[in-house]
Amino acid sequence: MNTPANGTVPARPFNLKMTVAALAAAGIVTPASVWAQDAQGAAEREQASAGPTVVVTGVRRAAQSAQAIKKNSDEVIDSIVAEEAGKFPDKNVAEILGRVSGVQIRREYGEAANVVIRGLTGFVTLLNGREVYTSRDRSLYLADIPTTMLQRVDVYKTQGAEMVEGGTAGVIDVRTARPFDFAGFNASMAGRVENRDKSKTNDPQVSGTISNRWKGDFGEFGALLGLSYQKGHYHDEVTWNSPPTAVLGAASPVTGPNDLGHVLYEGKRDRTAANWAFQWRPSKAFEMFAEGWSTRVDHDAQRQFFVANQGWGPNSQYTLMPGTNQVAAVTSTNANPFTLSSTQAPNDDSETHQGAIGARWKVNDDWTVTTELARTNSKWKQDFPILDLLASPPTVSGETYRNGGGYFTYPNYDMMNPANYRMHTFFDQWSNAHGASNDWRADATWNPGSDGLIREIGFGVRLAERNASYQHESNGQIAPPAGLPAVGSLSGFACTSFPMANDYGLASWVTPCAGYLHANMDKLRQLYGRAAGRQAADPYSLYTNQEDTSAIYGKTRFGFTVGAVPVEGTAGVRVVRTKLDVNGFSGEFVNGVQVPVPVNQKTSSTDAMPNLTLKAMITPQVIGRFNAGKAIQRPAFADFNPGTTYNNGGGGTVDPTANGGNPNLKPVEGTNYDVAGEWYFAPTGSLTATLFKHDFKNYVIRRNTFETVNGIRYLTERPRNVEGGELKGIELAYRQFYDWLPGWLGGFGLEANYTYMEGHLMDNGVKNPFVNMSRNAFNIVALYERGPWSGRLAYNYRSSYVDTYNYRGLGFDLIVDPIKTADASITYKINDKLGITLDVENLNDRTYHDYHGIASNPRDIRRYDRVVGLSMRWKM
Repeated sequence: MNTPANGTVPARPFNLKMTVAALAAAGIVTPASVWAQDAQGAAEREQASAGPTVVVTGVRRAAQSAQAIKKNSDEVIDSIVAEEAGKFPDKNVAEILGRVSGVQIRREYGEAANVVIRGLTGFVTLLNGREVYTSRDRSLYLADIPTTMLQRVDVYKTQGAEMVEGGTAGVIDVRTARPFDFAGFNASMAGRVENRDKSKTNDPQVSGTISNRWKGDFGEFGALLGLSYQKGHYHDEVTWNSPPTAVLGAASPVTGPNDLGHVLYEGKRDRTAANWAFQWRPSKAFEMFAEGWSTRVDHDAQRQFFVANQGWGPNSQYTLMPGTNQVAAVTSTNANPFTLSSTQAPNDDSETHQGAIGARWKVNDDWTVTTELARTNSKWKQDFPILDLLASPPTVSGETYRNGGGYFTYPNYDMMNPANYRMHTFFDQWSNAHGASNDWRADATWNPGSDGLIREIGFGVRLAERNASYQHESNGQIAPPAGLPAVGSLSGFACTSFPMANDYGLASWVTPCAGYLHANMDKLRQLYGRAAGRQAADPYSLYTNQEDTSAIYGKTRFGFTVGAVPVEGTAGVRVVRTKLDVNGFSGEFVNGVQVPVPVNQKTSSTDAMPNLTLKAMITPQVIGRFNAGKAIQRPAFADFNPGTTYNNGGGGTVDPTANGGNPNLKPVEGTNYDVAGEWYFAPTGSLTATLFKHDFKNYVIRRNTFETVNGIRYLTERPRNVEGGELKGIELAYRQFYDWLPGWLGGFGLEANYTYMEGHLMDNGVKNPFVNMSRNAFNIVALYERGPWSGRLAYNYRSSYVDTYNYRGLGFDLIVDPIKTADASITYKINDKLGITLDVENLNDRTYHDYHGIASNPRDIRRYDRVVGLSMRWKM
């Protein structure tokens, strides 16, 4: 943007190309999809009320659109809008969400994942307003959606009656572009190469979108096609301590880990995605569309484990951490400690497809009707062989915390000699899942066009049928038979472990090659006394669930004045009937043998979810809000599985464990309240504060307890409902561009947000913490845009949180230390059609650290790749 010497900018109309669809969220009764003409009017009214404006582009335009969405919406919402069609500073949706107030993410295995809203995982994922998911899960794995397809992402903290039910934490709605969002022909391409420092790879990514619209004898047509391919290697390294246990024979109470170890993760993802859309408008009053989205992910990984037992015994010498009774270092001589090298080699394939057709008809000046039919299909499969090796070093020396993690060595013993290892337990594992759904909805709105008390009335219906199934292998753990060959005698079997970025003592060791395991499964089965081919499915893992939902809603928009203050609001209720048909197997022990018994259980429930919003326009720039509503969250399909799978362990590798479901689970109920004050002091300047409170009933938790079955004590994990819970907090957010600063300083801007939360769950009268809830979290993003240059420097912080409650049934929680992440990017626009971007993820080389209950009992220290990306983007 060229600015005159006096610093003023001539008033010109605001460029709406990318805000047309972005502002559709400002509507009141949101239909099944976004309709550009409604948004056009909302955007024009918004800009007209703001007075003289300027043509803005890039970062400013995205911030201005996101701010307008938040200001005009009836719900409490935060949005991130593309700087231009498909251009975001992140690679996938999960990474984008890390910058939204109240949202936290965790990055591992090469990308962002594990999204939580206000400390909660119970949210609904939508794609263009319709429900979408992955395989057996309730929600979509958000990393599977590349940002090159996106127009914007909306994070709803509250939910209107017209929105798809199923989340107590909120709704994440991912919006892709349609051809009518553009004035005419539009095309763009992007290429990227990213270097990862620990995996030492250079990976390509490429994407492109093309769309056009044209008029003919039968009206106006539009078509859009987008394609994306991403290849990504990663390397995560972990060093760990086992949970502390009492040291036998100590003169006073002393605790220390029985085991130390390393885990080296390496993997490669090939992710292909496509989206398409067609629109037809035969008249101004009628429009039809068809659109779809597909993604396929091939994820090949290997995890190299090393377990170093510390050989506690009469010959162990140890020292303590100062001021504690925790072991700091131990040396055990002539102990022959249990020493294990293992390769886990999961290969995953997943794909998800969704297609939808719909129509919108403006019957007359007062009535508008929309309808939509969608089909979703998703499947996932995994082959997961594991093979363990054992070694017998006479002496081990370990330290619980050195260079940030567990440190151990084997004096005078060669861990790189295959002759010092022997083959041990073999795990022949596989699993697969499938999900499919049909979803139809119809909505109608009546808008009399008056400024009376009742401004609009909307109502609608939604019918959905969803099926989910899952199974895994039976008897996948195979103990080592006599006569296994020497490790060094199998050609291509033994590999050297991956190099480590930090010094944790043992730098390398011998481990089975992942490629050998997959290429020689039948040979390994023969060596371990099994027939060729996969094992049969475990009947206790198998479930096939069908869930039918029918929902109706009614919603009205109203308005009135209190003194001189205009107040707008909505009131509505959504009623949903849910029928669940669960099929699986339970087990009975007959003469010590578990016998499968078929189970079919049918349940149904009806839930009414009222919602009320009030929005007071105290001044044209200052808004006060109140939102209250009820939401439900259905348990995961796997949680309903009536079967229990038992793993007897053995060989010193795995302790007896069990995993089961609960077909009697009830849906989680949440009653949510939000009170907000918002000051919009500039088109890209705002200061907002939101107080929130969530009250829960029937919250679902998974807990580990010990159960004795058939004389064996199993650490068993099952889901169950608890009686209640409460979560409350405050969100603060600030955004501004400092255009009034002189010269080049006027290019700076700042976005910052802070969230404070506290809460608990009540379980049998005892207060327990929420898993994944950080009390404090904030984002600070420094922005710059002037002339051809733009850039950002982002810092994200989340305080410590509970990862696992009652870890392994040992009576303490697994707690994660604060996580701090810094990212940066800089873009130079060579011309209006071509730009180049350099970005760095994990600028501060962050570490992840968790501990067993207290900081002097560490568990993991994890290190991740630093990623440097170079991108080029071209558009017509």
